[in-house]
Amino acid sequence: MQRLPHSPRAQAGLSIRYLRRKPGRGLVIVYAAGALTAGSAPHGRDPHRWLTVAVDEAALVGTRLRFTTEQVRQARLGTHVAVQVFPADDALPTLATSLRTAPEEPVFAELEAAARTQLCDPDWHICHARADPVRYKPGSRCVIRYTLKLEKGSGERVARQELSIFGNVYRDHEKPRAIQAAMQQLYAQQMQEGSQPIIPRPLRTVETLGLTLNQAVESNQANSKGSRPGLQVLRPHFTRAVDGQTPGVVIPGKELCATAIALARLHTSAVCLKGPLRTGAKEARRARERAALVATYCPVLADPARRLARQLTKSLEPLQPDTYRPAHGGFKPSQLLFCGERVFVVDLDGLCLADPALDVGYLLAYLRPNGLWYGRAGMRRWFEGAAAKFVGAYRLAMCQRGINETTIGGILERARWYGAATLFRIAARRVHRLNSPRPAELAAMLTEIEACMCDGH
Repeated sequence: MQRLPHSPRAQAGLSIRYLRRKPGRGLVIVYAAGALTAGSAPHGRDPHRWLTVAVDEAALVGTRLRFTTEQVRQARLGTHVAVQVFPADDALPTLATSLRTAPEEPVFAELEAAARTQLCDPDWHICHARADPVRYKPGSRCVIRYTLKLEKGSGERVARQELSIFGNVYRDHEKPRAIQAAMQQLYAQQMQEGSQPIIPRPLRTVETLGLTLNQAVESNQANSKGSRPGLQVLRPHFTRAVDGQTPGVVIPGKELCATAIALARLHTSAVCLKGPLRTGAKEARRARERAALVATYCPVLADPARRLARQLTKSLEPLQPDTYRPAHGGFKPSQLLFCGERVFVVDLDGLCLADPALDVGYLLAYLRPNGLWYGRAGMRRWFEGAAAKFVGAYRLAMCQRGINETTIGGILERARWYGAATLFRIAARRVHRLNSPRPAELAAMLTEIEACMCDGH
């Protein structure tokens, strides 16, 4: 195994960078290795210090790991625990190659071709390229930011430019082809409409590496501070309290409206998608699995979790939309980038045919701020205002795109069931939440799931 870089004088320590626990798929933890000396610089962003530990489902029993006495005695845990140093990843064998950007590496020529496509000029040449991993899901995919320094011309008439391109390395090499084909179709359709596309421009697919290359979302406005992530924009803000008055909530109205319009444009697009439908029955099954995970880790809440999952299954399984439409499949603030007045939808690897209510429910579930689970002041008021703004804008946008009121009303009615299923996902997503000896946060989530099924939102 590749060794981690270290200082011989400093004791090494580990901090958790990423953690995932999914039903039936085991536990994955990415650690950042660093020195434990006082005042040492954090190494969480240095990919050369990332250490991935994957624990097989067979070794997990509730909050404990299970090994035989013989395995512990002989230190033979390899059948249940895998340890890899980034960029080594058995499930992403082309990741290391995709990060090497020297001129003789295969990705170099692909980046140069992608840059020429984006700039609409075949005369540009890369004089320097750098690759920085920005989001890594072990065994699944890795998002890479390529920073390119380009030149064209010669002598005293040399033009220079810096350009960023995002790459996605996938486990399944067939997936990039399908994703990129759908994105290219969607992008072309929106260009033909005469409106600005809601997705970054797809540039190139490198099938041998399982790699897609897409335009980086950056502002062209001189006074702009660049793109703003959705997690930063769609979160609670409050005005300062004066003379004992209650702070006022600040709803990001323009951004929520832009988000709703973008989603309506996706739902009414004519992009041709293949693959299985994302049905209510499938979401119900996932909700049951997540409820079982909650019950395993937090026995005190096992009964209400299972009861709510049964109720949700009964209502969600038979749901059928009038038409299965193109859907994002994981539409939440972290999949949005705001650039000036525009919003871009990213991470379309879950693009599918589904009930539009799936995306609406997903967004509303993730729009709930974390402070809601702790009863913090103003959080409920902010969420209800933000949800109303988004729903109203989505209703109007769908209507303007020719969808009748009855169909829109059905989407919004079904969205509450999909929202409840997504809240189960949020509840079971973090192991530290499941392992907490204080179940109040999980209890608040279960209460929200029940309210969601009864009252909407």
